[in-house]
Amino acid sequence: MGQLDLYVVLALVAIWLATGRWRYHPSPEGRSAEEVEAESRRRSRLVNRSILAAAALWFLTDVIVTIWAS
Repeated sequence: MGQLDLYVVLALVAIWLATGRWRYHPSPEGRSAEEVEAESRRRSRLVNRSILAAAALWFLTDVIVTIWAS
C-alpha cells in the first residue's frame, strides 16, 4: 500500500469517526422515539455506504492506474 493510499484510508476513517455523534444522536425535537431511531439508522447507512463507495472507487482507480502504467 502506497503512502497516498494510507492517507486516503486515514481520511475515510477520520470522516467515519467525526460523523459518529451526528449518526447516532439525531435531534429529538418534535419526533417520537421510533422516528429518532429510524433517522439514526438512515444516517448510519448513508455514512457507511458513502465511505464504502469512496473506498471502492479509490481501489478501482488505483488498480486501473497501476495496470495502465505497467
